[in-house]
Amino acid sequence: MAEIRKNPISSNIGDRVKAWWNGEEGAAGRDKTNESAKPQQVEAAEDFPSPSGVAEWTPQRIASIQSIYGDGVDSPSGRERTRNLINPIGLNEKMTVLDIGARLGTTARLIAKETGAWVDGIEQNAALVQEAARLSAIEGLAKKAVIRQLELNDPEITSHKRDAIIMRETLHQITDRDRLFKTLSNLLKPSSHLLITDFLTVPSKGKNERAEWNSLHRTTPQLYALDELRDGLQKVGFDVRIAKDETKAYMAMLLNDVRSFSETLQKGALPRELLEWVMWEVEYWARTYQALQAGGITLHRIHAVTRMEDPTKL
Repeated sequence: MAEIRKNPISSNIGDRVKAWWNGEEGAAGRDKTNESAKPQQVEAAEDFPSPSGVAEWTPQRIASIQSIYGDGVDSPSGRERTRNLINPIGLNEKMTVLDIGARLGTTARLIAKETGAWVDGIEQNAALVQEAARLSAIEGLAKKAVIRQLELNDPEITSHKRDAIIMRETLHQITDRDRLFKTLSNLLKPSSHLLITDFLTVPSKGKNERAEWNSLHRTTPQLYALDELRDGLQKVGFDVRIAKDETKAYMAMLLNDVRSFSETLQKGALPRELLEWVMWEVEYWARTYQALQAGGITLHRIHAVTRMEDPTKL
């Protein structure tokens, strides 16, 4: 297992979380050397499942990631990054959006709530779909931010074209790239938008850190190099307007979010069934941070546009 001690999450925040878990740190101002002040260490309960070591979406992990990033949020600064992603395209209540890899529906709900656009989200994990539907209902968005367990070729998805398609950290999970890009083009209206944020790679950099990050996933991520992604989109007719490396900003958001979470541990305890899952989640994001820091992976924002409509066919 690769060493992960040389980044701010693992060396500072990770140790703090572990200390809290082991009863060495509690309420603000507590003297860690005072044994009588230590809370009794929580014993692991056998009836609670433990993390398998790969990124699996169990109910416990779904609860844990929201404890770190906030209710209804499934990734570092998920709402803020979605705002930055959609700002250039001017969505409104007459527009429709497809959110591919919707997870907890963070993106879908923000778009529906703040722009009025109608959003269909598709997600393959049943537990995520169930939680996303619950969260949309709570916010009164059950009909405007709809998350369903559907495939891209399902008639309910292909029956009409969209004004925008959004994919946040999902592209690297898909293997049949040529078919995917052609499908994305066919699902969009002329002069419409494909917005992607995803992990890319520079193959010559950070090989060990990238391999360690890869090992945390159930299936090996299919990472693009930037030129490969741009060429694949252009091949099916997309005009790639923006291909921006946002790694540093993403790392800063990740670090800030996990640090903020660690500070809340002084204010209240987590349910015992989430202890191992939160520890694993912090470890996962520590290794993600290290892979980004080493250059093994990058976080890019892509904005591509479909062709204008042929005036001879109007």
